[in-house]
Amino acid sequence: MRRAKKILIVRLSAVGDVIHVLPALRCLRQHYPYADITWLVEDRAARLLDGHPDLDEVIIFPRKKWREGVYGPLRLLNTVSTILDFFNDELRAKGFDVAIDFQGNLKSGVMTYLSGAPVRIGFAKGYCREYNHLFTNHHITPPKGRVHRVEKNLSLLTALGIKPTRERSTISVPAEDRDYITKWLADSIKSAGPLVVIHPGTSKFGAYKRWPAESFAELGDMLTKELGARVVVSWGPNEQDMARGIVSGMEKDGYLGPATNSLVQLAGLIGQSDLFISGDTGPMHMASLLGIPQVAIFGPKDPEIYGPYNDRSNVVWKDVDCSPCTKRTCKDPICITAITPEEVFAAASELLAKKVEVQNN
Repeated sequence: MRRAKKILIVRLSAVGDVIHVLPALRCLRQHYPYADITWLVEDRAARLLDGHPDLDEVIIFPRKKWREGVYGPLRLLNTVSTILDFFNDELRAKGFDVAIDFQGNLKSGVMTYLSGAPVRIGFAKGYCREYNHLFTNHHITPPKGRVHRVEKNLSLLTALGIKPTRERSTISVPAEDRDYITKWLADSIKSAGPLVVIHPGTSKFGAYKRWPAESFAELGDMLTKELGARVVVSWGPNEQDMARGIVSGMEKDGYLGPATNSLVQLAGLIGQSDLFISGDTGPMHMASLLGIPQVAIFGPKDPEIYGPYNDRSNVVWKDVDCSPCTKRTCKDPICITAITPEEVFAAASELLAKKVEVQNN
């Protein structure tokens, strides 16, 4: 398989999961420097891969468009025709030698199979879902135990004879996005001190993992009063009111972050910070990938598996009896509400002190 010339990566969504595959992409590129490497991804996460130096092509799986196209007989027929063209022209016609399914469910399995690649690598039965293993023909059993998702993904490369190594990957932030953030910071923040970006939101699907807004406001005050930090509260779609409420709830000056029209633009803001603080959310994984010092506030999920893959990180997590769990709702989410601003502040102070120590040496 060392002679593979065209390789397809299948990881359709979501933001954090796509990021968890990027170290495997870096490792793959190092072992196949001259191969054409393509990534199949859904539209909602595609911007993360734009201009990535280790990719030759990104194929967008238009999930939203196709879903909207099933209402009404005529629209359904047109959508079916479009889907068939997509499989024939965008996948099978590429002539992939190898397809690697990092997602491990029915949808990704079908995509991997329809790619036409003779070598289709995926997780073994019991380590994937929805009979995914039936669509692949080279099966890998990942390491046992509480293995981080990055490590699990890296294990798939052993099917190609690659010994996985922990590689630092990246997100490509276009110059215009970096310039936009740089100008906003220069125009909006005149004071000195460490720049701390707080991201309180999550996706709507992950709202049960949010730390209370009041706690973020208290934390912001501690950072400004005790450490002289410049606190910027960032936000995504439908989160501006929450972010504004945190800023207005602070006694000391905080800053409502700039509007960011993409995850990549948000990555530009995170990349210029001295410290990033958030819950268990996609931007947390972006900060991890960028190597920014970060504090991650965890509730129901297991941080050993889903936490930052970053040596410069502190996780604040309550080891309560019911955590970790797989629930999507909870009447008494003590795993997250029991975390105090003082505990997060202590974790943040430690990281900022380490950064100052490194800068002075």
